[in-house]
Amino acid sequence: MAFYVMLVKVNEDDQGVTYNFGTDPEHLGKVYLDKHNGKIQEIEAINIENYQHIFTRAVVKLRQHWKAGNFPDHTCWAS
Repeated sequence: MAFYVMLVKVNEDDQGVTYNFGTDPEHLGKVYLDKHNGKIQEIEAINIENYQHIFTRAVVKLRQHWKAGNFPDHTCWAS
């Protein structure tokens, strides 16, 4: 099964960054990444099939960016 999860930055400050994420622009969840410790908090879930798989992939991608110290306006997970 192939996955494509888009992540779009909606807010950033010195403390953290917030991204919308999902498989299409009509159904987006929201997560917050703390820049200091890398913790990710789910802010808004979406009611779609495979949500937990989509959320997990979004978290993995955001942790990769956190480790690299970069927070792009747009990114994605594709597999």
